[in-house]
Amino acid sequence: GEVFSLLPGEVLDLVLQALRRLHLDKNSDSCATCMMRDLCSAALCSKRWYKHARAALYEDIQLVGSDSAAHKKKFKQNQGNRMAMLRRTLRSNPDIAVLVRSLKVPHPEPPLNWSASKGMQWLEQYEDRVATLIMACPKLERLSGPTPNYDHSFKKIFHALSTRKSLKDMTWIIDPASVPPQGQRTDSPSKQRVQSGPSMLEPSQGGAFLGNHRNWSSLARLSILCEPGATLAPHGLLSKTLTYLPQLQHLHLCNLPPNAFNDNNLLSLPPLKSLILSRIVGITSNGLTSFATRSNTSHLQRLELRNTPLTSLPALARIFSYLPALKYFSLAQSFPPVMPETDSFALWMMPYLASSTIVKLHWDITSHPATTNTADDILARSIEAGGFPALTTLRTPNDPEGRFQALCRPVEQVCLPNDRFFRQHGIGSIPASGSFSAPSSPISPIHKSATTMSLPSTLYAPPSPGTDLQKARLAAQARLEAAHDIPRFTFNITDDDGLVNQTIGVVGFVGTLGSKISYHLLPDDGATDEQGGLVDVIDLVGDGGEALAGGREGCTGRWNQKEGEVADKKEKEKWWHTERGRWRR
Repeated sequence: GEVFSLLPGEVLDLVLQALRRLHLDKNSDSCATCMMRDLCSAALCSKRWYKHARAALYEDIQLVGSDSAAHKKKFKQNQGNRMAMLRRTLRSNPDIAVLVRSLKVPHPEPPLNWSASKGMQWLEQYEDRVATLIMACPKLERLSGPTPNYDHSFKKIFHALSTRKSLKDMTWIIDPASVPPQGQRTDSPSKQRVQSGPSMLEPSQGGAFLGNHRNWSSLARLSILCEPGATLAPHGLLSKTLTYLPQLQHLHLCNLPPNAFNDNNLLSLPPLKSLILSRIVGITSNGLTSFATRSNTSHLQRLELRNTPLTSLPALARIFSYLPALKYFSLAQSFPPVMPETDSFALWMMPYLASSTIVKLHWDITSHPATTNTADDILARSIEAGGFPALTTLRTPNDPEGRFQALCRPVEQVCLPNDRFFRQHGIGSIPASGSFSAPSSPISPIHKSATTMSLPSTLYAPPSPGTDLQKARLAAQARLEAAHDIPRFTFNITDDDGLVNQTIGVVGFVGTLGSKISYHLLPDDGATDEQGGLVDVIDLVGDGGEALAGGREGCTGRWNQKEGEVADKKEKEKWWHTERGRWRR
């Protein structure tokens, strides 16, 4: 204790942060339970350690997996025992309660004797327990774990969150209103057929949703997903909601119908650092261009458009030129942006698409799985012409001819060791080989400009997920292995008389020597290969590795026990805990 009393508190905090990273690292065999056990042990070392270890333990609480059998037997309930004990501790110790910033609650588990005929009362009880725990954390900034759906009816958990003035992160999963709005009900089948999209909310329902945001002056990240049939109409509701969030920096909208989000809403957005629009069909290319020209977008660093109708290639060029701070851009949709015939002369002047700030580019056009489409060709030639000088990471899952792979730094291996063994159903329709050469003419086939009235019919159909990254890696690896058979350089060995004695060919490769662009075909943190590698709202509320289904192995704490003859029974009991998944935020 005397040694540590001489160290500054910042040093002890760094030690505890390193301990947390060792336990929660992606490749660690440990888990949150083991981490909290070690933090408790550190708190018992001395008074000096107690202060800092207690803060590290309660600032980010992670309750992962099931309760232990001993707790279930003691409290005579299947779930919620750890939450009840934590709530009791926080209520009796206000100085500890104010330390809690982040709270991860376990995934709900139905009772052992539960059946569908008994209803969902157990789930309501679980949400009420979470609500009481939230009320015991006055400085709560983030609630992680399962997110209940919001159907515009009163729930204690949403009321509890609405009272947390320090909240910085919120995710809404909007369900259709539990009670259809009066005046919007359709009695006849013919009226139901002509009704376009979800109906608008009642004023009381809109006011209740708006009221949930009145205390969130510190909210920095907002994610909203509308389930089929759900809405946040009228369109002014979301715009008015954002006026209560002065600190908002990151906005993620998914599947909002046109009557809830359109060009007017887009132009009324506050200054943001990141904007993700997924399946937002109410906006147009003109709206996106107008949004990019606004002065409050000067600090926008990330823009992701997924299955959002970007129909015009000139609009994309203007977006790149008008966003001076844009570093990360993603475009994933089922049809390519097109070029007007009147602007075809511009294709002689490369680069047509250019940005001096973009560092990472995700580009996935799924409509042409076998050939390079026009937009792909223009982007590839723009990169080759130096239109993206800051670009270091390029992710193009649908690269049938290897045009983008040829622009990147050569690598020896693209696919992962497990790619050839998992999901062995082939690489689908992605071709493995193709030409790496550019077309002879700088003008690719030109198509007429599209409008929202002439969009592909697939736009209003359920959007297909992005190109599978595992298939993309296998296709890229096949192109790489095919290039090995064709020598890239040839050396002639001659004798003293100048006659060639031997010719040696150096194995070929795919890529550009000296390029600083990395051909990146791995998903973002929290995303999956199957969905194209981009994080969607539904990924934010996933289990995050907590569930043990599908043969997933959890942690029991035994990774830290001794092995061999000295490992007696007490040693095993000392480190063992209930098996729990390795949850990752």
